[in-house]
Amino acid sequence: MNMLKKVALAAALTVSTMSAALADPQTIGGVTWDPDYPLDFSSSSVQIQQFIQPDGSLRGFGFVSTINGYGQSEFCSTGCELTFKFSGYTPIATAGNTTTYTGGIVQIFRNDGPSTINPNDPTTMNDGNTGLGELWLSLAGATFNGGTLLGTINAINPPNLSGLGQLDVVGGLAAAAFDTNQQVGGSDLSFSTSFTQPFPGEGISHVAGTGNFFGQSLQVVPEPGSLALMGLGLLGLAQIRRRKQK
Repeated sequence: MNMLKKVALAAALTVSTMSAALADPQTIGGVTWDPDYPLDFSSSSVQIQQFIQPDGSLRGFGFVSTINGYGQSEFCSTGCELTFKFSGYTPIATAGNTTTYTGGIVQIFRNDGPSTINPNDPTTMNDGNTGLGELWLSLAGATFNGGTLLGTINAINPPNLSGLGQLDVVGGLAAAAFDTNQQVGGSDLSFSTSFTQPFPGEGISHVAGTGNFFGQSLQVVPEPGSLALMGLGLLGLAQIRRRKQK
C-alpha cells in the first residue's frame, strides 16, 4: 500500500472514530449526561417549592435529582449540585380551574461549594441555599397559544396543583446543548410540575412538589467542516511527501 493510500485510510479512520465518539456522554461545566439516552433530554426534581405571590404571580426554587437516568452522584461526579430558581410567571386569564400565565424566567445553577440541602427533605431548601454558583442554563418562558404556562388547581384542600409550560434557552454554560427549537411552538424545553404538599397554614400559596424538564439535547462538537478539513490536511501532507519522493 503506497503512502497516499495509507494516509487516506488513516484520515478516514480518524474522522469516523471522531464521529463515533460524538455519541458518547458529554460534560459541560462539570455536569455529565448521555444525549443518546432514549428519553433525552429528561431531568427530574423530587423537591420543588412554589409560592403564589399576593399579585398571583409564581416563583420558587428546586433541586435537580436526576438527568437522563443519572443520579446526582453520576451527573455531578465531582460533588457538585444543580439547583434552580423560577419567577415572573404572571397570570393573564383564568378559565374554570386553569390559569394561563405569561412571562417567566428559570435559571439552573451548578454549585461546587458546600451544600446544606438534603434532597430527601424539602424543608432544607430555601431562597438562600438555591441558585448558588455558576449559571449553567438560563431559560425564559416561551409563548404558545397565548401563554408560557398553564397552571391547574385540581383541588384546594388538600391542595393538588399541576403545571405545564415551555421554555427558550437564553444563556448559561450549557446553552449550546439545549438550543434545539424542537418542542411545542419551536421552544427548546418543556416542563411539568405537581404540588400536593402544603406548608402548615399556607394552603395553596406555599406548596412542595415535584417536576420534570424534558426535550432534546445536542452533542456540542466541532463543526463538520472542521472534521473534513482535518482529513483534507492529512491527504495534503501525503501528496507533499509523494512529490518529494519522486
